[in-house]
Amino acid sequence: MKELKIDLRVALKQTLTPQLYQLLKLLQMPYLELEQTVRNELIKNPLLEEQKELEEEQETTPQLEQKLKKEVREIDWAEFFQGEYNYYYRPVQYLKEDIPEKVPVTQPSIRDRLLEQLHLNTGKDQTRIVGEYIIDSLNDEGFLDIDIKEISDVLNVSESMVLDTLRLVHTFDPPGVGSRNIEECLTIQLYQNGYEESSIEIKIAKDFLKEVGSKQFYKIRKQLRVSEMRVKEAVEIISSLNPKPFRGLGSSDIRYIVPDLIMKETEDGYEIMVNETTIPSLRINNYYKEILYEKESLLKEEKEFIRQKLNSALNLMRGLEERRRSILKVARFIVEKQKGFFEVGFSQLVPLTMQRVSEAVGLHESTISRIVQGKYIDTPRGLFELRFFFSGGISRENDVDISTRTVKERVKVLIEKEDKKHPLEDREIVEILDKEGIHIARRTVAKYRKQLILLPARLRKEY
Repeated sequence: MKELKIDLRVALKQTLTPQLYQLLKLLQMPYLELEQTVRNELIKNPLLEEQKELEEEQETTPQLEQKLKKEVREIDWAEFFQGEYNYYYRPVQYLKEDIPEKVPVTQPSIRDRLLEQLHLNTGKDQTRIVGEYIIDSLNDEGFLDIDIKEISDVLNVSESMVLDTLRLVHTFDPPGVGSRNIEECLTIQLYQNGYEESSIEIKIAKDFLKEVGSKQFYKIRKQLRVSEMRVKEAVEIISSLNPKPFRGLGSSDIRYIVPDLIMKETEDGYEIMVNETTIPSLRINNYYKEILYEKESLLKEEKEFIRQKLNSALNLMRGLEERRRSILKVARFIVEKQKGFFEVGFSQLVPLTMQRVSEAVGLHESTISRIVQGKYIDTPRGLFELRFFFSGGISRENDVDISTRTVKERVKVLIEKEDKKHPLEDREIVEILDKEGIHIARRTVAKYRKQLILLPARLRKEY
């Protein structure tokens, strides 16, 4: 039997038919959502039925099979499907001990609301890809703590494109979401409340939060040349705002993640498996095959109903097959490229972009983005979201790029192992990295340190 071929390389250039639209939805679904979707289809579609384990195949006469094939061919699958037809879908089964239990993870429940706002506010595919990446990169407080350049490198888009999309995210609810620091969070909320750039409130939010915290209103008054009463009025307004976008939202829900992929170490390297343990096996109900065989006795409405349901059933089964192939193809490439990380650790994590994966596996970048979104892989080193393995890079003297995640981890290790009585200044960290062939600016070290929530040297010192 020939393989199903759905061209996902040109997904953004052609009109989305129902078949391709459903496939793209299936690609984006994490494991638990996929299982629920398949079970819902079993309930809604009478032509679909679950084939239980060890259950014998339904008998189908050659005449009945030929009749069903004729019915299928009358449905226009030419755009997406080639070859012979299967009337079943069987998930790949593994030994029970190979499949990890549900893993509890903390993930902001606001994510779905943000994605909904993104999709309502733009019809541009590139903006959606960048917007989804930004939303998935928010920390548990609602801040964006990765660089614009890093997003630009990973997605192979301009920095101005990332900034434009980030400004769009800044208009979403909750107020201040996607801001890069508290100053920006408060300023965004003030703009949304109608305050202009020249207002005292905006100036204080941008430049005087330290003085507000220590109640040094006289310093603010002197600098801005306004009365202390006016300063206190502005501070009262700023104090009514939310300094952390996700605060007060029940900031996170405990969700249980079932890994979409399982990685096992073997004598020959690594084996990657798509987890489909509890996905039902599907087949076309024999009763409806017989009805199709006797279709001359059916009313027009009945024929149309069965044709629609047959179309939907076959579309789902082909989509599940293609989902499995696509996810496995992408996961194998990622694991191969990040082999050093799995064998050694963070120091061997290499830069990887959506474009590079797209070119290697022959799928469109938007398809890669959908495949890695919300998908987890269980590895000998732990549970990781596929997005974890994507990052920009920094050039080294030996012409081998190093992942920004690796550099950030190196900064963290240096600070953790420092002499606490003589903590490392950012300048000293730059010098150490420079000797290791990693050339970055002091402000970059400071930025990484802030992203890691590590204090400056003077505040880390122990007496």
